[in-house]
Amino acid sequence: MLASGASAWAGPQWCEEDPEFLVNGAVVDVTTVFPGYYASSISGSVHFDLQVPSNVTAVVLSLPGTVPVTASISRTLPAYYGLLSVPVVLTVSMQSSQSFSHYTHVTGLAGSLINGWYGNSSWPTRAKFYMYGL
Repeated sequence: MLASGASAWAGPQWCEEDPEFLVNGAVVDVTTVFPGYYASSISGSVHFDLQVPSNVTAVVLSLPGTVPVTASISRTLPAYYGLLSVPVVLTVSMQSSQSFSHYTHVTGLAGSLINGWYGNSSWPTRAKFYMYGL
């Protein structure tokens, strides 16, 4: 007779902070992941600041996350008059009582990966990328 039971293959639990932005009509999904056991060390929130050109339309769509998440749009980049590649700068920051690594990736335009960056909780992670096909 077989005994049923759930086997617990213990692996690291991950926190995933996943805000979504809308930039000139295109959804930009930003995902930052880090080991879950650091969640309690974060004081305040994980903050995402998306810098876009001054003449670009951008809004925060959603702020799901394991820990509190905040986001802002900064129209601080020079006006953009091109057709295909809008420059964007993303800054991810958090205040934590412990130092740990995190990974952020950005997807947009039909789920295509734009780029990914490694960072550390001790200092803001700043990443520049281009939104193609807008």
